[in-house]
Amino acid sequence: MSLREILHMVLILTLFTGVWGGLLSLVKIATEDQIEYQRIKNVKAPALEKAFSGEEYTNDPVKERRQIVVGKDASGDPIKRNVFIAKKNGRIVSIAFEGYGSGYGGDVGVMVAIDPSESVVEGIAVTTHSETPGVGTDPMEDESFMGQFSGKELSTSFGPGGRMDTYSGATYTSDGIMQGVQNAVSLYSRIKDKIL
Repeated sequence: MSLREILHMVLILTLFTGVWGGLLSLVKIATEDQIEYQRIKNVKAPALEKAFSGEEYTNDPVKERRQIVVGKDASGDPIKRNVFIAKKNGRIVSIAFEGYGSGYGGDVGVMVAIDPSESVVEGIAVTTHSETPGVGTDPMEDESFMGQFSGKELSTSFGPGGRMDTYSGATYTSDGIMQGVQNAVSLYSRIKDKIL
């Protein structure tokens, strides 16, 4: 095989991989929004429905979500958070987004819905966790524990040691949920002007 033939094969292979790599990049860019929508619809939407707790709305909060910059990470890149806005006849009736707390197995993501006109927590639901099945997930399934947040004013101390009851037998998990709610409420007070 001559040097010319080898260079010809390298050139053909480079062009071939470059064209297909470019096409794959275009497909990724073209489908990125739809993939994100489906991920949120299948992972976050069930918790979103629970958090909105029967609030009547006429829009699709997942489709009409907004991303709000809530700060910067250690490298200076913006931290973005999805904000889900429920509307009835064009009027905002509820706002929901995730707060995070530390559970026994890692971070616990909590979807918190807030009624902006009443300044109260409308409802909460866990979105993500790494807690031990059974004992660690018990507080998430207990309606009285999860329901104690509904209707509470935003000025309430939701964190551990505050005004909420801890779930006996899964203290770390319940503390993580309470921290998540407290963090979401604190975040709301900082970003509500960007939302409303």
